[in-house]
Amino acid sequence: MYDPNNFNLNTATDGVRDIRDDVYTGNLDVKRRFNFLPFPFAVQVGGGLRENERDRTLPSEIYTHQGVNGDRSSAPYLARVYANQPMRYNDVSQGVPSLSTYRAYEAWQDNPSLFTMTPAQVVAAAINRVQTSENIKETVGSYYFLTEARLFKNRLQVLTGVRYETTTDDGSGALRDDSAVFVRNADGTFARNAAGARIRKPEAGAVGSLQEAQLVYRERGYHAKRSYDGYYPSLHLTFNVTNNFLARAAYAKTYGRPAFADIIPNAVTSENDVDPGANRDAELGTITVRNTGLLPWSAENFDLSLEYYTNNGGTFGASLFHKEITDFFGQFQKIATLEDLAALGLDSRYEGWRVSTRTNAGDASVSGLELSLSHSLRPLGEWARNFKGFVNATKLRLRGAQEANFTGFLPESMNWGITFAPKRFTAMAKWNYRSAERRGLIAAFGPDANQYYKARTHLDINLSYSFTPNLALFLNARNVMGVADVNLIKGSQVPSYAEQSQIQDYGVPFSIGLKGSF
Repeated sequence: MYDPNNFNLNTATDGVRDIRDDVYTGNLDVKRRFNFLPFPFAVQVGGGLRENERDRTLPSEIYTHQGVNGDRSSAPYLARVYANQPMRYNDVSQGVPSLSTYRAYEAWQDNPSLFTMTPAQVVAAAINRVQTSENIKETVGSYYFLTEARLFKNRLQVLTGVRYETTTDDGSGALRDDSAVFVRNADGTFARNAAGARIRKPEAGAVGSLQEAQLVYRERGYHAKRSYDGYYPSLHLTFNVTNNFLARAAYAKTYGRPAFADIIPNAVTSENDVDPGANRDAELGTITVRNTGLLPWSAENFDLSLEYYTNNGGTFGASLFHKEITDFFGQFQKIATLEDLAALGLDSRYEGWRVSTRTNAGDASVSGLELSLSHSLRPLGEWARNFKGFVNATKLRLRGAQEANFTGFLPESMNWGITFAPKRFTAMAKWNYRSAERRGLIAAFGPDANQYYKARTHLDINLSYSFTPNLALFLNARNVMGVADVNLIKGSQVPSYAEQSQIQDYGVPFSIGLKGSF
């Protein structure tokens, strides 16, 4: 495997990322302090308008390497800069040969016959161009009213108000309809020949042809517009128990918008060739659709925290929080009823079809505890006067339906470290622990199969030496123990030997340099 003549270059991919975001914002805020009350009091009102339009096409084309006189060897395109790099599975004295896309591109410019597209690749490129062409325009208007007061000789700060926000999304995306190649009768049913088979349209061409793709795929043929709004009140209290001790309590109603990738219209349909009259239990077809009616989730948030500041500059903190989430995001996949279709904004003709989309899965809750500590180690003795340590930890408890999407919620995390800082030299060691993290459902491995990041601990090192107050040498290194990220797939139908799906090893990234101010 170290001989480049044993490798053939098969295909090359040419891709374009044409993405445009236009964002327009405007805000007006007015604040007034009043002196007619026996305590400080202020009122603030305001509003804003934000418009964000995203237009993108991400076409890509795959070419087949024809080679010179049928010789498809990769040897002419070997990398000259990134070369002879030993890998974990290599002989340490040599590396697996790497190719240079730049050299291959230069060769293609000089000789276009080196890389050409097959008819199937021409069709695939046309389909890809349609499927990656999307547009969405989001308009958000908001108004708020806010009051602020300081009571009990400024020991209690009260901040409360309400915000109203309305959002309108208007988007277009690809529409795929596999049944568009067949002739239909006046009543919408399929026209059939004497043998009972569906009749293809003459303009559909052969199966897999460009003519067929042009009928099946319609660029930005799926359009949808929706709006939602709501009121979001909040209350924040901060109380100085003593000069060194703070207590905070807060309530807020918040929400999270769906990502553009989940609501830009896009639908893929495939109608099965069955007679629903003859077999009422038959699955009539499948439709995978982005849910343009996906609502934002909203949450009732409750927070309580205590903070203590020592006379030596140290801090101790503890906080509890609880979130009651409504309309949490989740996956929807089932044979659709009329009620399901109405909720998703789909036509009633898809009754009896298997629909797959993202939906508002119901309620969920997140509870958590956070602890933090930062303090000099000098109380341990004079030898420790240049040392400072810190630690913080978070524990979450998640509850919700099986469909609820808890992707990105980290159940447990912890950071701790120590800093040594004499006059000119600073050294810091920081450890970061992340528990196993759920990344989402993997339906192909069973109904309860989920992808996870395996728990891991990283160690980062930061070193700095100051030559003068304005000039310093630094070295920063991440994950100095070289711990790899491991992806797992777990479920009742996944055997233990198949759980580990991927290992990502990025080595030890580091930077070294000079920094200064003049």
